Amino acid sequence: QIDLGTYRAPRAGNVPFGDFADTWLAGRYDIRPSTRSLYRGFINNHLNPSLGEIPVGRLRASHGRDLMASSKEQGVSDSLLRKAMTLATLILESAVSEGLIAENTFRRLKLPKEPPVEMRLLDRDELSDLLEAMTPHFRTFVLTAIVLGARFGELAGLRPENLDLLRRRLTIKEQLVEWEGTPRRSEPKTPASIRTLAIPDFLARELEHQLDQRSTRDYVFPSESGGPIRKSNFNRRHWQPTLKKAGLEGTRFHSLRHSCAALLVELGAHPKLVQSQLGHSSIRVTLDQYAFLMPGLDDRLAERLNEGLADALAPQERPRAVND
Repeated sequence: QIDLGTYRAPRAGNVPFGDFADTWLAGRYDIRPSTRSLYRGFINNHLNPSLGEIPVGRLRASHGRDLMASSKEQGVSDSLLRKAMTLATLILESAVSEGLIAENTFRRLKLPKEPPVEMRLLDRDELSDLLEAMTPHFRTFVLTAIVLGARFGELAGLRPENLDLLRRRLTIKEQLVEWEGTPRRSEPKTPASIRTLAIPDFLARELEHQLDQRSTRDYVFPSESGGPIRKSNFNRRHWQPTLKKAGLEGTRFHSLRHSCAALLVELGAHPKLVQSQLGHSSIRVTLDQYAFLMPGLDDRLAERLNEGLADALAPQERPRAVND
């Protein structure tokens, strides 16, 4: 086994899961600060209480099943539990690749199903009601999310120098995320998220007022105290009260992004343009999410084929046979 490179020391799997998870996370140089903070929360709050002291070489599928059962009794949601267990499986997969254990026993676990997230689309009247009910300080922030379809963190982290009102352009180069309880700027979600968006005239006027009256040197959209917007505070103090006032309870801020996509499709935007506007990593992501907004495309395609090709390619009309 040594000669073949498959030898595994008998005591290699004696390292406790919690210690190995810490080492694994510390070595993940390839993840964003927000992802690292999320993983740390999963490890500390959901995995270590049950698995932390168990050596990775002694972990069995039964340990995973027991963890899921106890978590469900404590009211942990299926979505959160699935994410935590997926992370545990990923950590043990690394233990396999490093030769600490022979196999990943968590790979065979049946995880809770990911609950479908309903896509809420707001029509023009609902968007108008939302803006009317919104705190004046954040009205332009919400309006920009509706018109441009940018993510919460992309707008919260927007710098004034990335807003060119003369050329009607807004450039997204980074986003604001919360890392270990502190808002910080980081790279966008994907390389495709780095993009420049055209600003319609009516929004440019609103943004000009925003720069004059509310923006700071660091943020186009600051909090009321002048610092970065913290999503949890914004949600609790402004978003939820606004939804209640407008009769739109249950709507997520991310629904503004979906509503922007719906408006673009309604106005006849090509799916490739929708992809570019929203900063999706591929056209497939756009079509998977919003193809249902494009009914009748096949009928319109048939009409255009008829208009463009019928005269050139269709058989000539044949005279009808006359019966004696």
